[in-house]
Amino acid sequence: MAILLGGWVVTTASSAAEFKISKGDRVVFLGATFIERMQDTSYVETELTSRWLGESVTFRNLGWSGDTVAGVSRAVFGKPADGFTRLLRDVKGTRPTVVVVCYGGNEAHRGPSGHATFVKGVQHLLDNLEKLESRIVIMSPPAQEKPRPPLPQPTQYNRQLAKYVAALKTIAAKRGHEFIATESIRESTSGALTDNGVHLTDRGYWALAPGIATAMSAPKRAWSVTLDVGKENGQFRGAEVSNVKLAADRVAFDAISDHLPHAAPPRSFHQEAACLPGASDVSERKLSISGLQGGNYEIKVDGTVVARASAKRLAAGVSLDASWEQGQTQRLRELIVAKNKLYFHRYRPQNETYLFLFRKHEQGNNAVEIPQFDPLVAGLEARISRSAKPVNHRFEVIRTKP
Repeated sequence: MAILLGGWVVTTASSAAEFKISKGDRVVFLGATFIERMQDTSYVETELTSRWLGESVTFRNLGWSGDTVAGVSRAVFGKPADGFTRLLRDVKGTRPTVVVVCYGGNEAHRGPSGHATFVKGVQHLLDNLEKLESRIVIMSPPAQEKPRPPLPQPTQYNRQLAKYVAALKTIAAKRGHEFIATESIRESTSGALTDNGVHLTDRGYWALAPGIATAMSAPKRAWSVTLDVGKENGQFRGAEVSNVKLAADRVAFDAISDHLPHAAPPRSFHQEAACLPGASDVSERKLSISGLQGGNYEIKVDGTVVARASAKRLAAGVSLDASWEQGQTQRLRELIVAKNKLYFHRYRPQNETYLFLFRKHEQGNNAVEIPQFDPLVAGLEARISRSAKPVNHRFEVIRTKP
């Protein structure tokens, strides 16, 4: 399966039978820079949270910049092997039910000479993760984007990475794990999705989020309301509709969406986002009303005009942009960003040399404060759960003067 949105193609090769996230799942993202930076804007987690509404799914980001499948960056002042030990300890500490593993971006720089070592490292990591009896998703890191001169072109690197990705896909198939591959499609957008060809910008994560969610079998957001002024019963999809009032020149109803819409694009990306392939698919609301008196109509949500259309267009169906709900999605994303920052300080305190390592004789007494992040994280997660639930909105379709 391939999903195109905002300059990205996300492909999946499902080896696990009907992989899906279930109620109460604890999902852990494990990898290097691509994963660690995911939490800065949290577009991916916001997308997943809003689409698994009511399932009490929680997420933990264990990305570590510069890391490899052997966990070498996590060794801090210890031996390289200590990094892998810490990696496993951190994963186990989250008690995961799903682990999304994303490595290969750094290892691919070694080219053919590092391929066998990488494959062996992936196998070793999976041997350990499978002991946790968690469902595993193997996700490849994205290819590098063609940067502007004078930065070097990534042609050779991307060829090398493709071979590492192929190895990941083979390993996933043999072990029966879900596999997700991401590729950059530079020709489909006028705005760069990375800041240097390597690291994704907020634009990049925003564009990638729906594809990852769909690849992980997240519920779809299809939303449509179909009414006929001459009939009492309507057809509704993706929303609970009530308090319907029908007249020849006006219609009103209440609607609670099943899911919040895709987050609005980053502020610097609004104009370009409208032109991206598939960009309207993730947040579109379709309203169809037949039997209205001829003329022009205003479509209001909570008293604010969100669109205008003729009776003829309304009968055919008008696409709305869900702007009335994207503010709620934005507030949800801000809570998720705050939660991720707190958890980051919980599992990677900035001064851990003084708290836990060779200088703990100086300030080790402060180590007792680190677990105090736990109730703060839990408190934000409770707010996230509440904020992810769509609220009721009042729709009015009113005939205006000719």
